[in-house]
Amino acid sequence: MWLVSLLLSFFIIITPSSNFICDGDQLKATIRNNLNGDFSITNDLENIDEGAFVVLDWRDIKLMLPVTFNVGEISFTDKKWLWSYQDNENGLYKDNPRLLERLPSGGVVEHLCHVM
Repeated sequence: MWLVSLLLSFFIIITPSSNFICDGDQLKATIRNNLNGDFSITNDLENIDEGAFVVLDWRDIKLMLPVTFNVGEISFTDKKWLWSYQDNENGLYKDNPRLLERLPSGGVVEHLCHVM
């Protein structure tokens, strides 16, 4: 029985939520793999393929951000917006992903997010 509990806890560790609160408003994040053109939804951060992208629905903003190819990171960006579950500095933070916005002035705003 302890083996089943251990396996389930491992599964929970790598499976992020898709519903967050960012700066007080609900955000829905959907990760889709698209290497083969099938747009399949994945909830496993270990199973993101090279064609993956995340769809973010937040406030009046709808974004589709492609996966980055930075070693040791699980992130998506279009160079204006960044959605990240893991980086080299902070490690894995799937329950508090980072949402960064680059402003026209060149500054960066970090929107605080956490699991609902």
